Amino acid sequence: MPDPGLPNDVEILAGAYAERVRDLFKVFAEAVAVGEPEREAIVRFRRGLIAARRVYAAALEAMKDADKG
Repeated sequence: MPDPGLPNDVEILAGAYAERVRDLFKVFAEAVAVGEPEREAIVRFRRGLIAARRVYAAALEAMKDADKG
C-alpha cells in the first residue's frame, strides 16, 4: 500500500505522458500549418507517439518492480 504522504506516482506519470502527447500534437499541427508535407509530419508524430507509449509502459512496469523490492 502506498504511503499516503507521498505523491501519487501513477498520476504524475499519466500527467507527464499527457503533456508529451500534447507537445507532439502541437509540433504536428505547426508543421502542417507552415506547409510541411503532411506525410512527413504524420510519420514524425506517429514515431513520437509510439516512443511515448513505450516509455510510459516501461515506467509503469518499473514502478511495479520498485514496489516489490
